[in-house]
Amino acid sequence: MTRVPKIVPWTSTEEYVGVGECLYSQDLSEQKRGVAVVKAWRARARVPPAIDATANLVEAMVADHELGVSISQQRHMYAMVLIRFVNSIVDLEQKGVYAQSMASLASRIGMPAWFVELRHACTHEQIPSLAVLRSTCTQALHWLDDYYWKKQSRTLPADTMDRVRAAISDYVSAYQTVKSLAQGSGTNAPEVAAFETAKASLKKLLEVLHSDAVRLYVVPVLLEPGALVPEDKRQRAKFPECAMPPGLARQWSGLLRLLSEVWSESLIYEELLAGILGALLPESNDLGIFETSASALSTSHAATLVAWVRWILAKHYSPDNTETSTVGIDSLLETCLRNPGYYSRAVLKVVADIDSSLKRELKIFVDFMGKALAALVAADSKAKKNAMLSEATLKEEEDLMQQRLNSVLGADTEPMDVDAALPDPSEPSVQPAANRWSRVPCDLWSACPIGTLGDSSIPELDLPAYLDDIPLQLEA
Repeated sequence: MTRVPKIVPWTSTEEYVGVGECLYSQDLSEQKRGVAVVKAWRARARVPPAIDATANLVEAMVADHELGVSISQQRHMYAMVLIRFVNSIVDLEQKGVYAQSMASLASRIGMPAWFVELRHACTHEQIPSLAVLRSTCTQALHWLDDYYWKKQSRTLPADTMDRVRAAISDYVSAYQTVKSLAQGSGTNAPEVAAFETAKASLKKLLEVLHSDAVRLYVVPVLLEPGALVPEDKRQRAKFPECAMPPGLARQWSGLLRLLSEVWSESLIYEELLAGILGALLPESNDLGIFETSASALSTSHAATLVAWVRWILAKHYSPDNTETSTVGIDSLLETCLRNPGYYSRAVLKVVADIDSSLKRELKIFVDFMGKALAALVAADSKAKKNAMLSEATLKEEEDLMQQRLNSVLGADTEPMDVDAALPDPSEPSVQPAANRWSRVPCDLWSACPIGTLGDSSIPELDLPAYLDDIPLQLEA
């Protein structure tokens, strides 16, 4: 049965979880950021009442810390927020023909009765004190955290990646066992039962996840070493052919079909292509053209990923009729052209082989990347060769520098002995050379205040009188 899509204001599960963490952060700036994001959500679509109430309560507490308003204004602000909180949450349970009391509805959802009583007091009686309102606001946030945010987080547990990884591993293992038995004498009932159990378990897990799980969990698991890319390098593809290794596509075709049944082929293969390109090409915008990151993939790993790109496009991309194609290549081409390099060049060559209509246009970029990469390799090789100086070259450089030093010091024949050139401090005096600095003997030194001359006199630093008539050029 096709699930009806639900429109939500957040763009991904990560954004939703991040806003919840911001609203319950102890950092005031993080709380402001969470409130600002919820305000943006309100402009996109209807925000769930629990999220809206949480943002209003947090905004009131932030304003209490920053705004210099009177106590009466603070009390009215808290009262309005708490009234809205109780009404928005409790009214969700008002589903019958006849209206029920707020107290009965609150007890049904587990809301403390004194929340309803305080709401009644703020509406019809005297507004409670500021201390009571502040405490109630804090308690309301704790209640929302327990009855909404934590329950929502349990539907997206932190170990979702581990559960998806384990379920996929069990399914693939059982699938391979059944396939190998089918190619032999036949299948055994226990193995078939184990495969059906693993399939049902994986399908049940995937069906409760949002479609964002394809990008957040499924694709990262498939791109781990040992999945779509075998850990044994002998079973991987090789450049420049990037041909799919024998049996690799058949090994994972069953899982990919199951994923397409749960979601759709378009979603699965579009996200898989995006994940492969993200693994192949540099992620940092600080990298220069044709520059690779320190965590670049090995050659065989990258060649296998390129082989998967070829397989996906060959199976699910139709150059003659793009309307019937499961995947498109516009985003793929843009990513490769924006990140030129050896791996993006290999992907472009794959696209040119599959779509002959683009072969002529892509050949220009492929040839340019090839020439640029060859030039970079040659320049790098030349730089390494120049950096590797032989011992003889180093000796020649050392002799040349010694000759220049002797020439400067006036000793053309003998190398300078640095230790012998230093004066002996025990000698009473050192005869100064005609054209050299000399050190005054230690017994002739005398201490003087900083800024004075040797005789403790202050130097005259005034400008000459003839400079008094020259106007000074002051900076603006």
